[in-house]
Parts: sequence; C-alpha cells; structure tokens
Amino acid sequence: MSWVCGTAATSALNPQTDFRRPDAVSYTFLNQPQQAAYFRAFAGDSLGRKEFADIAEQHLRRAAENAGWPSESWHDAPVFIGSSSYSISEYENRHFAGNRVVEEHDLLYLAEDLRRRSGNQQIFSFATACTSSAHALIQADNCLHGMAERAFVLGIENLNRLTLLHFHSLGLLAEQYQPFGGNGLILGEGVAALALSSAAPESSSGRLKLIGHAANTGNDLIQSDGQAQEQVMRRALDIAGIAPESIAAVKTHGIGTADSDAAELAALENIFGTLPPLMAFKPQIGHTLGATAALETALLLSALKQGGSSDYQGWEIRFSECAASQKGGFFCLANQFGFGGSNTSLVWKWQP
Repeated sequence: MSWVCGTAATSALNPQTDFRRPDAVSYTFLNQPQQAAYFRAFAGDSLGRKEFADIAEQHLRRAAENAGWPSESWHDAPVFIGSSSYSISEYENRHFAGNRVVEEHDLLYLAEDLRRRSGNQQIFSFATACTSSAHALIQADNCLHGMAERAFVLGIENLNRLTLLHFHSLGLLAEQYQPFGGNGLILGEGVAALALSSAAPESSSGRLKLIGHAANTGNDLIQSDGQAQEQVMRRALDIAGIAPESIAAVKTHGIGTADSDAAELAALENIFGTLPPLMAFKPQIGHTLGATAALETALLLSALKQGGSSDYQGWEIRFSECAASQKGGFFCLANQFGFGGSNTSLVWKWQP
C-alpha cells in the first residue's frame, strides 16, 4: 500500500472548478492545413529538451514540498516516469527550424537529464501509450514494498505534431469531448508529480492510499478487448480485498471513441450490474496520453478534497454521501487503457 503524500500538477484545468474550452492548434496533413481542438497547459508552441526537463524537475520539487519533505527528496528516492512522446517536440523544433538532427530520439533522454541534475541513478522510464504513468505508478508501489520508503511518479506529455497527425489519420479527433458519446477525443498536455510513501502519514485524513492494482494485455493491438478490461478490474479488486459493491465511484478511462468506450462500459456493467457513479476528467483537461494516470490521480485527489465532482454526463457526485454510507472512508476504482492492448486498474481508498 502506498500513500499519496503530495502532488504537483499543471494541466489545462487549473484549478479543477474552472472549466474552459480547449485551444486550437494548426498543423499540416498531406500538404493541407488543418486545425484541431487541443487543451494547452504550457506556454510556447512546443517544448525543447531543456524546457521539458525544467518542468519535470519543478514538479518533482513541488510534490516533495507539498508532502512536507525537502524539495531535493527526489534526488535520492526512486523516480518513475510515464510518457508516450517524451521530448520528441525537441526534434520537431529542430526540423521546422531547418536544423539537421544528428542523433536519434531516445525515450530515455528525460531520465538522463534528471540524473545529470540530481545524481539520482534510480530514474526509470515507461512508454506504454496511455497507460505509461499508470505502469510507473504500479512499479513505484511495488518498489515501496520493501525496497524504498519514498518514491516519486511523474507523468508528462506536451504538444507535438507527430501525435496530432497520428490521431488525425485515424479519424479520432473531435471538436467537443463527450466520454461514452462516441464522437472522438481532444488531446491535451500536462504534467503531474506524485510523492508516495510506504509509511502512513501522521494524519490519514484527506489522504489517498493505493490498496490494489493490476495490469494485463488484451488480445488485439488496435481493438479494445472488453474481456481483458473486465479481468484487470476484477483482479485489482481481488488484490485490494474489495467487493464490487464497496466501490463508491469509478474514475473511467472514458476516452470518447465508440469502440473503446463501449468495451469499458460493457466490462463495468458485467462487474457492477447497477453502475456506481462514473467520473471522467478528459473533458476538462483533454486526453493527456502517457500522463493520464498521474494527472487524473491528482485531479481525483483534488475532487475528493473539495467533496464532490461530476459524472461523465455532468451530474453531481457528493463524496460526503459516499463517506457516510461507508462509515468514513470509501473506495474508488480508476481505469487506464492504452493503444496496443495495455490495460491497468487501480483501487484507491480515500479517508476524508
């Protein structure tokens, strides 16, 4: 079990209660100008490698400080990074500036840059599409079972044209975001750092604790596997020792595309029968790909502290009522599913 002791996050939605419309970004596809809705979180059109590392370091330091730890705590604690594109925008910037790229893009560059700044050799990188920071979180939790007392998880994603072109070519981009609506998705950028501890804080009030998780791989590279998603959710619940009826709310993956959402919804209906409230944060921050689990965990914690959120249809969820019905604390299931068949589920316990 891991306690979330501190977070630091930047997304299009800061703070959570201030909903705003996405920005628009321009790009070229087959020599034709295109424009797409996009949730921007960072200044500037796209980040260079140094800016990318600066933002990562700033959030690791802030997460440590918000946990009540020294800001340099991440220098000697394991750091687990999740991203789908990492610093690929550095190479796009060079290309558009007419500069020849003399080395290949490497997913490990961010880890190398952070090692150089901190001397920390325990920095690990994950790239499993939309489950990247979920796998980072799972491995951080595993590490906290006897190998370390503290760990950090970093999820980070920023605007790049390669990702936009990928989703454009698949016909998955939309102008409005409605999870389980089937019309498509809107991409977003953001970063979140989570400071985790194996030891319970002095006060458990207002804390999230990870009590179970599971991961598996579906049987199809491009088609969502509802059976595998159901299995991973059931496995996470079993590991947590929680019956489905004990779950007060589900933080869905809720990506917005028809097949993916249908698979998740069918799996949830098979498990729960009568569905608990289903939360979806992507209409507020966009689909942040590899950063999803870290960012949406930070948003989940923020919503829990505020005492309420809304479900994917906009109906209010009052967490005080959930707590009252379950004698104080209550449990949330959080899903993250990725292109290529990667599935993860987390079970969180919240103590008001």
